[in-house]
Amino acid sequence: MAKRIETNRTGPRDERKRRTRADLVETALRVFEERGFHAASLEEIAEAAGYSKGAIYSNFSGKDELFLAVLTEHIERRARAVVDVALDGRDFEASVRAVARSGIDFGEREPAWTPLLVEFWTHVSNRPQLRDEVLELYERQLDAFTAVVEELGRRHGKRFRIAPRDVVRGTAALGRGLALERLVAPERSLAHVYEELFVAATVGVAE
Repeated sequence: MAKRIETNRTGPRDERKRRTRADLVETALRVFEERGFHAASLEEIAEAAGYSKGAIYSNFSGKDELFLAVLTEHIERRARAVVDVALDGRDFEASVRAVARSGIDFGEREPAWTPLLVEFWTHVSNRPQLRDEVLELYERQLDAFTAVVEELGRRHGKRFRIAPRDVVRGTAALGRGLALERLVAPERSLAHVYEELFVAATVGVAE
């Protein structure tokens, strides 16, 4: 693929840099999902995005930082999707079920995401500084989802017997576990199982 020529005629420098970074993050997600974190190279990501490898190093220190950008974008996109579907339910259970189905939709559209995430988590597990950065992102994701659950409780007059954050943490782990199970049993459809367990876990601790 021919490389894109970056010139000063394409617009303000900051906007060009923002567009380049967005292109690289979008392409990196696709390549990482296709190849895995370790197998994917910066060269092929740059080539697929239509840039030189130097464009990656102009925006990121390396593969780890590029994946952190991919992870950040994924978390923000996922959080927006949850907010969009959760707050319009006619009652508490309907809202919770909508959140579960949103998670199922994401999983069906991006089946490679969970194994990719687990691969990256394993990679960072013995790198303390990088692990702390990933943990901070994960905690931000929990914050966003917890805020949704708490808002649903307020709207529908529910009180939780355990902390909403623990509900979110547990249901997130449930989703990852079922997604990983599909790696060895791809013929199984676990969407209904996930939805019912998610609803039971969330509605069951609310009164």
